[in-house]
Amino acid sequence: MISIIDSIQYRLDFKQWKNYQFCDEHGLGRISIISCGLSSVLTFNVVIICLFIFDWMDWMKSISILGLDSSREFMLLQGVSYVITLCIFHLAEFFVTAIYNPSVVTANSFVVNHSRSYTAAIILSCTEFCIRFTMFPFMNSRRGAILGLVMVIASQVIRSLSMITCGESFNHYIQHHKKENHTLVTTGIYKYLRHPSYFGFYYWSIGTQMLLGNMINMVTFAIASWFFFNRRIPFEESTLVRMFPKEYPIYMAKTPIGIPFIARRNKIE
Repeated sequence: MISIIDSIQYRLDFKQWKNYQFCDEHGLGRISIISCGLSSVLTFNVVIICLFIFDWMDWMKSISILGLDSSREFMLLQGVSYVITLCIFHLAEFFVTAIYNPSVVTANSFVVNHSRSYTAAIILSCTEFCIRFTMFPFMNSRRGAILGLVMVIASQVIRSLSMITCGESFNHYIQHHKKENHTLVTTGIYKYLRHPSYFGFYYWSIGTQMLLGNMINMVTFAIASWFFFNRRIPFEESTLVRMFPKEYPIYMAKTPIGIPFIARRNKIE
């Protein structure tokens, strides 16, 4: 399993390419191929959604000719919706960065090569879904899937809005030194949440599994994401306290993180 993940990650990092346009994260070749790939997958799955709509409205029989029972037909819709949410997430990460903070945008801004853990999570979520689709289609909740979709949409809006509000101060990597254009953003959505981008990603990851009906991975994602942010947030806040020694402690004291059981750090050593 680890070797499979490493192989996938190797390709996501474009390490098999030697040409500059593909091997460097600033290369237009790498940006183009990722953008084209995500857009093509997104378009294909949107077409499938349209076929579902046509089928429901009796305009044309498309999905029903597959001979799936109602449970598997709904699960197919769940799977397609999941792929769409993934594509939108990764495309939004790049294009929001490109529009509002173009000085730092690279092919890595798509975050498709986020980490081995993220790659493994995607593989595990698809595996659980495929097992249920094949063997246990009755183990599925339509209400849960709808709730998951609502959570995914809301979380995506919150994350993208936080990136837009932060503008040039947003970066996918923790900044250890204050840049000239780096300001402490406390307006807009940051008035209500201290780390809205993390808040959005945390609930987005859980919502995707609710959308798929993956109860095992929903719990796994919630725990894994919590441990990730429980390490990352205090570390990032320690750097922000150094950058903004007067403003940030005051801001911390009056704004929540929004992720359960991650303690408010009013004082950081």
